[in-house]
Order: sequence, then C-alpha cells, then structure tokens
Amino acid sequence: MSPRRPIAELVGSDELARVLDLLELVTSEGDLDEALDAIVETACELTGAAYGVLAVLDAEGRMRDFHFHGLEDREVDAMGDLPEGRGVLAEVLASLGPMRREQVSGRLEAEALPPGHPEIDRFIGVPVRHAGRSLGTLFLGDGPGHRPFTPTDEHVLEWLAERAAQVLALAEARARAERREEWLRVFQRSVELLEPPIDRGVALTHVAELVGWMFHARAVVLAHLVDDHIELVAEDPAADLPGKLGDRDAMRERLAPGTPVHTAVKAAFTDRRARVSQTGRSLVVIVPFPLRLTERLVIGVVLRRDAHPPDQAELELLTSFANQATTSIDRLEGLAERQELMVLADRERIARDLHDVVIQRLFATGLQLQGLRRHLPATEQPRFDVVVRDLDQTIRDIRTTIFELSRLRGRSLRAEVRQLVAEYAEPLGFRATVDLQGPLDTTVPDRISDYLLATLREALSNVVRHAAATGVEVGLAVGADGVVLRVADDGRGLAAPGVESGLVNVRRRARDLGGDVRITGTPGEGTTLEWVVPLPD
Repeated sequence: MSPRRPIAELVGSDELARVLDLLELVTSEGDLDEALDAIVETACELTGAAYGVLAVLDAEGRMRDFHFHGLEDREVDAMGDLPEGRGVLAEVLASLGPMRREQVSGRLEAEALPPGHPEIDRFIGVPVRHAGRSLGTLFLGDGPGHRPFTPTDEHVLEWLAERAAQVLALAEARARAERREEWLRVFQRSVELLEPPIDRGVALTHVAELVGWMFHARAVVLAHLVDDHIELVAEDPAADLPGKLGDRDAMRERLAPGTPVHTAVKAAFTDRRARVSQTGRSLVVIVPFPLRLTERLVIGVVLRRDAHPPDQAELELLTSFANQATTSIDRLEGLAERQELMVLADRERIARDLHDVVIQRLFATGLQLQGLRRHLPATEQPRFDVVVRDLDQTIRDIRTTIFELSRLRGRSLRAEVRQLVAEYAEPLGFRATVDLQGPLDTTVPDRISDYLLATLREALSNVVRHAAATGVEVGLAVGADGVVLRVADDGRGLAAPGVESGLVNVRRRARDLGGDVRITGTPGEGTTLEWVVPLPD
C-alpha cells in the first residue's frame, strides 16, 4: 500500500473547503443525517464513483442505518431488505484499512447486495472506526466500463471515513450528554417523590420502573443477595423476553454462583458501584441498593439487543442515584420506626394510666360499694350484686386491654413470619401454608427472632432452588422444647442435589443458640426441616 499523503494534495482547495463546511453541520446544527449524506456524496464526487453508501452499525454490529448516493428513492425501495454486512461487506467491516476489488459483479451480487441493486463490477470500501471500535463502513461502487479505483481514491476515502467516525462519535457523545441531563432532571424529581408519606414497596417499585425506563429495558428484575445466592423477589410482568431468558428456572441458572451476573452482583456490593454484566447474548446493568447496610437488594436491567451499554460516566451517575434512593428509602423506614415508637410509647402511657389510676379508682369504688351493701334492704341486694359484678368485669376487661397493649409494645414475630412467607409466593409459584402456635410475640427474644427469620428465608430459598415442590408447610411454635420451626415440602426429597450444602448456615445458627437441626425425608416424597432452639431461662 502506498504511503498516506496529506488530503490537501489529493483534493482541490475548493473541494476540500466544501467538505470541511459540510462537516461543520454536525458541530453547529447537530444534523447527523445531513453530515453523513454529505460525506457519501463528496466521496462519490471526488472519486468519480457512481454509487456510494455509508452503513452505520448498531450495538450488536449489525447494519442499521444507510446513507446512499447515486440511487433514487424508488431504487432503494425496490431493493427491499437492505445489506446485512455479509460476504464482501463483512470483509470490509473486519479490515483495518481500505479494500479494492475489480470484476466482482457475480460474487458481490451473490454475497452482499440485495436483489434489485444496480450492477457493480468494481468497488472500494473502508471501515469507519473510532477508538478501536467499528462504527460502520464507507463503500463505493461502479458498474462495468468505469475507470478502476486508484490508491489516491483509497486515501480520499480513508480521510472521509475518519471524518465520518468523528461525526458519529461526536453525535454519540452529544446524545449521551443529553441523556445524562435528562437523567439528572428525572433523578432529582424521583428523589423528591421518595419523600414521606410513601410506602416502602411503592418506593422500590418506582425506583425499579425508573431504572428500566432509563435504558428502555427488555426486563427489570428485583432480587436479594442472600448469603451467596441471588433470590428473585419480583420480575417485570410485562417483559417481552424471548426464549429461555423469560423462563424462571433458566433465569435462576443464569444467576447461580459462579456465573458472570452473580460475580458482578457480588462485586457491585463490594464497591457499591453499578456495572454491566452479560448473560447469554444479553447485557445486564447491575444496580446495588445496600438498604440499611444489611439488606442487599439489587435491580437488574436487561438491555435490548440494539441498545448501547452505558459508559463509565453513566454508570457513575446511576450509582449516585442508587445511593440517593437508598438513603431516601432508609429514611422512610427510619421515619416509620420513629412513628411506631411514638405509637408504642402512647400505648405504654395509656396502659400505665389505666393500671395506676383507672383500675385503682374502680377497685376503691368497689370496696366502698361492698361496705354499703349491708345497709341496703334485702330486696335491693340482688340488684346491687349485679352492679358489683359488672364493676369487677370492667376491671378484668381493662386488665386484658393493658395486657394487649403491652403485647403490642415490641415487634411481632407472627407478622414478620407471615410477611416473609408472602415474599416467597412468587419464587415458589404458590403460597405456603402457615401454622403459628403459642405466645410467639411475647416470649421469643429478638436475637432468636432474627436467627429464626434468617433460617426461614434460607429454608424457603433452598426449596426454590432444589425441591421442585408444589406445596410447602411452615410451622412455628413455642413449647417445652423451646422454639420449633418446621418447614416441610413435597418436592424431590433428600436425593435432590444441593439440599444439604444449602443448609450450612441453618445449622450454624442453631448451634450458636444452643439448638439443633433435624432433616428428614424420602427421595421423591419431600423433605422436612425442624429447627429447634431453647428459650433463655
């Protein structure tokens, strides 16, 4: 190949000035199509080519946008499906420099050109590249009888391809900047919407929908990172997922430990930064939300095939929004806890007043009435006794109310168990049955409650991953043995791979509390887990 020469030596000054003026369009007016059309037209004029096309690639490397010269609109319409980048066009895309070919009529038409395209006997093509990335190809062609393309034509075309790459890169940068500005406006408004009063679930749904909107996502997945496993919480029900990606079992396989997405999720919680991963042919944007420093929630956005992945600046912007949203949601939960504490404080005050004031007055009144009974006529004493019994019943009712107020003073383990089981209705595909017995809310300490809920979550996760069950029974009771949690399924049984390995933390929690775990079952008939820990003296 001959050495490169300055473009000014190849093109007349008037022609060069015209090209430079046309390229100013994209920087001044931002008209990308007009600038690319001008590059193709100029390439044909400077080389004498009859036909020219600048094909722009999409994110998957497919030709998606064409700029023609030398063809009428009706000729383009008559071709139907446009070139897809096969054959000779693929060679041009893969090459690092210009490519010239002579007498290729039959081969080119068979491999690369759509039906109805004018006959081309010779061509010259050059890839359009920027920063090592292929953006498209600039392709010129002539029919039989035209002069061959020359090395000078190659140099001209290379120079124009460089200008086209600059135009495309600048347009892409401008589009990203405009998108980031729009994101910032939406982020600010969204953070304002997360102010109280708003339910935590509504807030999370709003955040997930917003992240999906940002990328025109194919799907949005909400999940927890529990120990070393990713557990699906919810999926976008309207997602248009083709093939196995929409299948829950296949999706769980793509989220299993050791997969690229699982590795990316763990890394995201290590440095608390959004990142891009890949599952199959799909790109996934991972956004971590470390709520209250303990709950590791993640939003996964499955990008459309033609979408450009976010650049580093966009990932940093997304990370900033996730941090702000996390702070807002944590603040919501903190406010809810403070409000609950205020309610509990009021309940405690009311209970104390009822016990210290109201009951004492009623008791004193009852004693006074008992002293008056002997002064009443015998005919009136039965009616008097009814009044005294009613007063005693009132005292008993007030004492029951005081007990109920005291019982509601702390957390409700019953409610938390039911809520956790409800969360797993979607991953399981059905709602597990729940049987709660005994004074759970008043006798089980917070430490045991925390361990118990973590154990129940892991047990249900294990059923989701391994059991293939159609039914699950959750039982919780307080008795002579202490606290007994029982989770029984009708799945594959102990023969299911991974059942034991998935329960290491369950056993550890029981040992930490001085308890034990019993696992029984029959292959093909299900598994029963019993987690038993003693209550403190």
